Amino acid sequence: MTDPDAKRMLAEVQAAKAELARRAVAPIWYHPALGLLIGGLVAVQGARLSFIGAYYAAFSIGLILLVAAYKKHTGLWVSGYRPGRTRVVAIGLAVTVTLIMLGALWLQRAAGATWAMPLGGAMTALIVTAGGFAWEAAFRRDLRDGGPL
Repeated sequence: MTDPDAKRMLAEVQAAKAELARRAVAPIWYHPALGLLIGGLVAVQGARLSFIGAYYAAFSIGLILLVAAYKKHTGLWVSGYRPGRTRVVAIGLAVTVTLIMLGALWLQRAAGATWAMPLGGAMTALIVTAGGFAWEAAFRRDLRDGGPL
């Protein structure tokens, strides 16, 4: 292999990663929809068990539809916990949502704050929406910087 061949191959790899980074953009409604699904998951935790079960079914169907829409739109699917900047964003979101849910449950059960779960759900929806856009930006940055898929 000659030096020009190696340079050409490296340029092709970089071009392919740049194209992938360009394609890896979810539809504009994707992150708000995910935020609403996860926010709803938090909000219903204080409801009757039958309602929670019904929401879990709707949540599962919603997630399946979101994954299908993302794959159709971008042509790929990537784990949220993949190595790189995205893992930091994903773990930060998971910890934040867990803390919001636990705090809201505590407020509802210990202090009788019936508003806590809906408020926690609304907060979660906003945070997950913003976090989804942050995750996507981190993923695209990782790709442009030569990180793994």
